[in-house]
Amino acid sequence: MASIGSWAYVLTSKLAVASARRGDDPLRLAHRVRHLGDAYSYAGRAASAASCYIEALSVYRRHQRTRPLDLANAIRSFAVLKHESGAAEQAQGLWREAHDLYVTLNATAGIAESAARLGLLARSQGDEQRSREYLLEATKAAEDSADPEALEYIRKVTDELGR
Repeated sequence: MASIGSWAYVLTSKLAVASARRGDDPLRLAHRVRHLGDAYSYAGRAASAASCYIEALSVYRRHQRTRPLDLANAIRSFAVLKHESGAAEQAQGLWREAHDLYVTLNATAGIAESAARLGLLARSQGDEQRSREYLLEATKAAEDSADPEALEYIRKVTDELGR
């Protein structure tokens, strides 16, 4: 059951999207739609989240002014949703795309998470070697980022993988 806070986030995000739809900045709209997708995801509404992520990605992919980090973060959100729903093949493709963008941008926290997620997926497919390689990359990126959330996530993944 979703908390009152997650429903407040949904409502706030819906209002932001409605405002952006009245404007003429498609990238602002995409950003707000992605955040609405995140709000739906936190509230446990996967189908609503997915439609938001698809819309945001469609806008981002169409516009030359799209910042690569915005695209990477939108892909990341959709990848999390797919990964958590058990759509491993789709998640893997999305995580690879997000990972490539994060590497290009040297966004170490993004590299850490995406590499860790790819490591988990490789492990679930029985590819222990690739899983270890991704986990090493994730660990280095998390350490380089000095981001407490990235470091905590890598510790969690490392524990999950039993290393």
